[in-house]
Amino acid sequence: MRLCFFLLIAGLLDAVLTHLGVAAGMVEEGNPMMKLVIEKSWSFFYIIKIFLPLFLLGLFYLRPLKGWIRTLLVSTCVLYLSVLVYHMVWIALYFNSAS
Repeated sequence: MRLCFFLLIAGLLDAVLTHLGVAAGMVEEGNPMMKLVIEKSWSFFYIIKIFLPLFLLGLFYLRPLKGWIRTLLVSTCVLYLSVLVYHMVWIALYFNSAS
């Protein structure tokens, strides 16, 4: 359950940082599918980033995540953690270059 909440918070943080970075011209969206979504609407981008983890939370209540599904969830959390580290790196590089 905590992994699901981490995924929700990490997704929201990723969405906000991506929005700030893209809007300021500091970075570009690396995921081609999400890049298309952003080109259509930032609102739709946020809906996707919020809905998918909430959907996973709903599935957790219906059927606890075990076995290979739990392995996929842990892998997704590790991936999101690496994305958040990447965000921290470009933010630090941006502020270092602005000084």
